[in-house]
Formats: sequence, structure tokens, C-alpha cells
Amino acid sequence: MVDNLDLAAATGYDGARWEHFQIAHLEDDSIFRIDTKSRQIAWSWLSAAEAVANGLLTGGSSVFVSINLEEAKEKIRYAREVIGALPASMQPKLVADNRHELEFANGGRLLSLPATPPRGKARMNVYLDEYAHVKYDAAIYTAVLPMISRGNVRVRIGSSPLGASGRFWEIATESMRKYPGYTRKVTPWWEVWAFSLNVKEARRLAPALTTGQRVELFGNERIKAIYANMPEEDFQQEYECVFQDETTAWITWEEIKDVQSHELLCAIATGKEKDTDAATEAIDTAAAWVNGGQIEPVLVAGVDVGRTRNTTELFVIGVNSLGYPLRLAITLDNMAFTEQEAVIAYAMKKLPILGLYVDRNGIGRNLAENLEAAFTGRVAGMDFTNQSKMAWATDAKTMIQQKRTPLPVERELAYQIHSIKRTVTANRNLVFDTERNQKHHADKFWAWALALAVIRAVTQPAQRQTVTYEENVVISPF
Repeated sequence: MVDNLDLAAATGYDGARWEHFQIAHLEDDSIFRIDTKSRQIAWSWLSAAEAVANGLLTGGSSVFVSINLEEAKEKIRYAREVIGALPASMQPKLVADNRHELEFANGGRLLSLPATPPRGKARMNVYLDEYAHVKYDAAIYTAVLPMISRGNVRVRIGSSPLGASGRFWEIATESMRKYPGYTRKVTPWWEVWAFSLNVKEARRLAPALTTGQRVELFGNERIKAIYANMPEEDFQQEYECVFQDETTAWITWEEIKDVQSHELLCAIATGKEKDTDAATEAIDTAAAWVNGGQIEPVLVAGVDVGRTRNTTELFVIGVNSLGYPLRLAITLDNMAFTEQEAVIAYAMKKLPILGLYVDRNGIGRNLAENLEAAFTGRVAGMDFTNQSKMAWATDAKTMIQQKRTPLPVERELAYQIHSIKRTVTANRNLVFDTERNQKHHADKFWAWALALAVIRAVTQPAQRQTVTYEENVVISPF
């Protein structure tokens, strides 16, 4: 690999260089290897490159299991780029080439699958990518081990952490039982030249420093910018290989993963500043699904309003006899209220939204009042108080525990849902919120929770006027 691959061409990055942990990975002949890693260190690319080399040199086959369909396609794209960056005389003849498979003339194959147990395949190297984030982690692991029963094949597992639970956490830390025979490697951001100003010194000094000190001393401008715009707990999990304790989270990672679905029809888009095209296209997509009978003809929605530090989020949920799947999630980033109002009004006109709750606290009041006037009886402004947030958070947790709230496999949404914590104040009041650190305010969670709150109002007539939660009374406008 080092002698023959044009690394810049293979990665699309002129400054690409081989990292020490990548060489160690390629030289590792153990049957089992697990990497606890920072995000964006090219582990997926490395796995694809190793699979290509193995296929060329030995005719061996490999299968990748990724967190969703789009990530699965990326592995094959990486493999094609690696092949194209080899000398022409070394490039293999491909007898199969599609979005999920490459097959070499010598019999070597590369298969890439979304996160489902890979059965019916044998004598293949197995790569489990972002394994902590997959839904069926235990079933996938059980299906993988028989695949390496025969032949000189191996299992490679790599992921950033996702809470102190799940099969990845168990294998990486051996906290529950021993998993013998694994090579274990932890690679935080400061061991990566793409992020760190001095890897050699950082490997020696950074472990004893705080996160802020490490970033200030060794982080490049990009890692400093990411740290400044991410809650520290999330940064530690995404970039510093920290398995965050689940005890403070209101909704756990396991509860979130239990309702995630790769097959869920959900249009996701972001509009930024004056550009509303992506948002309206997502609304049109959802409308086409409704008209085609692919999703529910009855929808409800929630809007959490932001403008400067936080984004405005519009979430639309379907209502059916089995549950309440998320069908549309739109982020409006640094967008003026006139454009925000136009996007939300477009959704109200194009989609059969029975009811919408909109945050009317502070800067959201004018937006809420305008929407209430334009869509009388369908839109209601809601006050964010400790009592109302407790009610909405309680409903959301109940529905997710009942597995009635299907969600797409979308990392940022999952993180914001998980960021909500239940704390008790000095006055013994319950508070449900994310940490106030000016980096995110769980806008996606509250938009989702508001939409779920509409369901209680429109589907339970006997409780539409007054709903009681642990002696706190919440008035529903519907």
C-alpha cells in the first residue's frame, strides 16, 4: 500500500500522509481487532483500501456492514478511488461493479451492506463500521462470527463511542466479560496529523490534560472551531473516545436505537440564510409520499424557534394506528423570520397537517402569532416553562419506550435527543433540558417533542382541555 498507492489521489486530499495507527492496522495479522476512534480519521477509507489490497493479493473477499445505506455505498466508492490510484498495471479487471459490490476477475469480492445481520456468507473478512451506532449490534455480531469459521479471514470493528452500553462498548472495554484475542486500539483526535499540530508531543502530554487544554495546546484551527461549537460531552465522545455514562440521560442510546429504521421514509433538509430551496423540496417530497399513499394522510408538527445561536427546526410526524413516525425534518439555519414563516406556511399548505405547536417564547412570539392568524385552529403557540417541558419530555420518553416513534438513522437528531437530562433544582423542581453552554439547545428534540405533544391533543378528545402531569397542569389549545 505504502509503496504503490498514490495517497493524494486515493483520498482526494493533497496533504494526505500515512498515520501511525493506519500502518499498525494494516500490519495487524490478528483475527480480531477493535478500534475506538475519533470521528473523521479515515477508518472507513482505510478498511476499503485494506479490502482492495487483500482482494488483489490473495483473491480474498470482504464484507462491510455500515450504519445505513448511504454509508454502505461510501465503502464501494472509497474502494473504486483506491483502485484508480494504483499503477495501471496493478489495477484489477472488474467483473461486477455496482453501488454495493465489486468483484475482481481473480474471484475477490467486496460487498457493502446496511446494518443488518450478514448471513449466508462465509470465508470473508468482516468490517463493522461505526458499530456502536447500529441498531442490531448483538444480532450482527452473532451472525458475523460463523463467517470466519474457515479460511484466513478476520474481523475488524471500528467506531466512535455511543454511551457506556452496547456490544461495541462491551468488547472495547471488557466491562461486562472478557473478549479474548482482540487487538485493541484507542485513537483520539490528538493522535491524528489532520487534527493535531504535534502528534508526537500530544501522545505524550495530552492524556493528562483537560479537553480544553488539549484543544488549546495541540488542536489545529479546524478542531478548535469544532470544539467551540459542540457541547463538551459530545466532543469528548465524538473526538476523544470517551464512553459517556448513561445515568444522566433522560432517553438512553438503547431506547433511541430501538426506534431507528433504515427503511423509514423521512425527508431531511437544511435551509441556510435566504436559501429555502432545499426546505421546500423536502416538503414537496413529503407531499408526494402523502399523495402516493406511501405515508399517513394525517400529520402533526412542531416548531422550535431559533435565530442566532440556535436553529429553527420544523418536525412533521405521521399519525397511524401503530405509531408516530417522523416524516419530515427541516433545519432553518440563520434564516430571517420572514423566510422561516414562508417555509412553515408552505408546509401547512402542502401537507395535511392537522395541528402544529410552535414555540412562542421570546423571539418566537411574532412568528407564532402570525402562523396562528394564518392557520386558525391548526396552529397554536406554546410557552416553554419547566412544567410544559416536563410534560413534553415525559410524553416523548413514554412513546419512545413503547417503540411508537420511528426515527431515521440520523446522527445529529440522535445526539440532541440523548442530550436531554433530568435534573432536580435546589427547590426540588424537576428540569428537563440540555446543558446550557451556548453551543446547542436541543432544538431538534423540542421540535420533535412538540409534534408528539400535538398527538395527545388531537387523538385524545377527553384530555384535550387539561392534562395533568404529577400535579402540574398543562392547558392544551386544541
